[in-house]
Amino acid sequence: MTETVTPPLILVRLFLGLRALLLRMAARIVPPHMTMFEHVIGVGKTMMLRSAVELKIAEQLAFGPKSPADLAEASGADADAVARLLRALACLGVFERREDGRYTNNRLAETLLPGAPMRDFLLYVASQANVAAYADLHRTVETGANAFERVHGTDLWSWFAGHPDEGRLFASAMVNLTSVDAPFIVASYPFGQIGTLCDIAGGCGPLLAEVLARNASVRGVLFDDARVLEQARAFLAERGVEERVERVAGSFFDRVPEGADAYLLKDILHNWDDARALTILGNCRRAMKPGQKLLVVEALVEPETLVAPGPLIDIHVMTVCSGGRQRSEREMGELLTRGGFRVERVIRLPSPTCVVEASAA
Repeated sequence: MTETVTPPLILVRLFLGLRALLLRMAARIVPPHMTMFEHVIGVGKTMMLRSAVELKIAEQLAFGPKSPADLAEASGADADAVARLLRALACLGVFERREDGRYTNNRLAETLLPGAPMRDFLLYVASQANVAAYADLHRTVETGANAFERVHGTDLWSWFAGHPDEGRLFASAMVNLTSVDAPFIVASYPFGQIGTLCDIAGGCGPLLAEVLARNASVRGVLFDDARVLEQARAFLAERGVEERVERVAGSFFDRVPEGADAYLLKDILHNWDDARALTILGNCRRAMKPGQKLLVVEALVEPETLVAPGPLIDIHVMTVCSGGRQRSEREMGELLTRGGFRVERVIRLPSPTCVVEASAA
């Protein structure tokens, strides 16, 4: 059974569909080579945005309009290059240029400010490690094998262990992005009926914290790597829920803590091929009693889906994760069945994110 969250959340999905339609209509009107140029220069867009963040342009403009020369002086950059960078980004709709030649932030530019959900994700995607993996995407398409592992000789998670700054950046990006979806996720499901919820590989616990903040009777178990759990302590304390969370260190490839009433997997299975995903699910099932609930929260992307960001997320996990893929509702159902679960319902949110409720068979 599939359920859809009712308005006003449904309006977000309608607007995303309308945006995709308008973009396709524009592509039919504009000369094709011009539209294709904007696609071809895509890697340049990413790196321009990264430069803007590293130069702290949005942060400087938060105090008011400034000229490119002022911005360059404050950051120690080349004035001519900064002016050209700002012009290009304004052309893309990021930043606005006033008649006097000074620039200001706009809605898109504000997403580059510290703490904004997309900022750290931008820096993570624009890292040299990711860029090198994307440069080898064609071989992934040819072979189906992960580009990141082929280029760097190790998987993404081992890379983070050897490059802790990038690991922290990735963790921060996931916290920020999850925090955007968390209120919708919590509003869509009766978490208040759960006694103890175990968040498996939940990072610093942004979704778990939102559940606990809105449901005073629920307690949590946060299960992740010991280094991640140390960072989680301050995060949970800041949100006033630390005393209600037990932090347990470990790997979901070895075991999952027993004793919870329900289990949560947020954006975990899409990082792995079916074989490793089944290992994770098998460990979950062994920790659970028959009838207990497993909540899988991630984007379900159907073969006919043509609305971003679902298909683009799929390419990202295909490129950098270990056999990663965004599964369709049917594929997710089959995977869960093989893992010892029975799908009860699928709750669709405004974004591609869904809550798949399954029970231990």
